[in-house]
Amino acid sequence: MRTRRTWVDILGPVFGILAAALTVYALVYLLWIEPFYRGESYRAFSNERGGFFLGADWESREVTETVEGTFSKLEIKNIAGPIIVEGWSQDFVQVHYIKQARSSKYLEDFEIEIEPRGNLLSIRPLYRKIPGSPFGSVSFDLKIPSSVEEIRANNISGRIELADIGSGVDQVLETVSGRIETERSASLRAKSISGSIEFVSEGGRKLDISSTSGRVQGQILSLDPSGSVEIGTISGGVDLEAFSGLDAALKLQSVSGSISCDFPVQIMEQKRNKLEGIIGNGSVPFEVRTVSGAITLSQ
Repeated sequence: MRTRRTWVDILGPVFGILAAALTVYALVYLLWIEPFYRGESYRAFSNERGGFFLGADWESREVTETVEGTFSKLEIKNIAGPIIVEGWSQDFVQVHYIKQARSSKYLEDFEIEIEPRGNLLSIRPLYRKIPGSPFGSVSFDLKIPSSVEEIRANNISGRIELADIGSGVDQVLETVSGRIETERSASLRAKSISGSIEFVSEGGRKLDISSTSGRVQGQILSLDPSGSVEIGTISGGVDLEAFSGLDAALKLQSVSGSISCDFPVQIMEQKRNKLEGIIGNGSVPFEVRTVSGAITLSQ
């Protein structure tokens, strides 16, 4: 017997196509480039740290800078290339980056802004609007001390990765095209249009995770009783592990995927692709949704 297709069966692929189109548009608009006319010099390859290189006729420069001072907030922006942030035991920030341009002259003109603003450290590449697009990618690799309490990372084409960060750090991580990986966050807002998201959170008040095209996988080690959880993806599954003392008002829903939960739930509504109920006293709103993919919540 033939199954009738409805609008929900094609919604995931449609949004995937829209996400890809948006990615291309964002790159063209923000880089002021015409990527389809670069020819052989635009062939990219990755180095061992996930760098983004544009070809043999491009020149690159590797720089390491030390930033003294006590900063509680870090803001880093990039357009093309990875953002990697790691914690360490030193009391200063180390900024390591590799930048690329079409010539030595343009490499000199291609500036990386590292600007302390009180308790905030801001880092970003400065692209000048020059015909021919002589500026390429930047790979950032930062090491930060335990004084940092908030991290904001924004990228267009490249992954965002946070590792060895102490617990209690609020994080806002957004990329158009690239995966996001983070650990030991407090409150976390993570968004990727085209890329998976992996996270570990501990003690935060809010988890706001979304991916248009990509899987979401995470561990929730603890959660503030006054907090909330909202996780969603259009094309991709959601796989979560949570601490045994989870106290939540649960709402899990998938348009075309199964639902699995091994917590004891006081069920209010249950279907193959929907589960609503109470875990414990139901103090924390806990909503997970996907269009195309399964949802798993386990202890």
